[in-house]
Amino acid sequence: MHSDHVCNPPTHETSNGLIKPDVKVHVWGSTETTDVQGIYIRERAFTTQGHLGFDEEMVKRQIEMRVESGAIEDKQVAEEGKKDAGEEHDGELVAGAILRFFHGEDVDID
Repeated sequence: MHSDHVCNPPTHETSNGLIKPDVKVHVWGSTETTDVQGIYIRERAFTTQGHLGFDEEMVKRQIEMRVESGAIEDKQVAEEGKKDAGEEHDGELVAGAILRFFHGEDVDID
């Protein structure tokens, strides 16, 4: 499913100096297949690899569409993905972090 993903969090060196050397870049989530699910820089950036608006049915439909188009050829991988779509997740925790960030309430968060 992940044809594009971030392999490493940005640093001062890889950002052409946009990130200052003393700025901490937090990787706030990872999986077995994607080491960097999202990054957070206090008062500056909050990113996510995942599609936060996708619910279980949307994920299953995306998998079906990719099987139909030939983008996913391995039927077992597709079925495992559909099964995983219903697993427990940290959606409410992530939503709260996003709201704190956009409301400017992340000043004291390290």
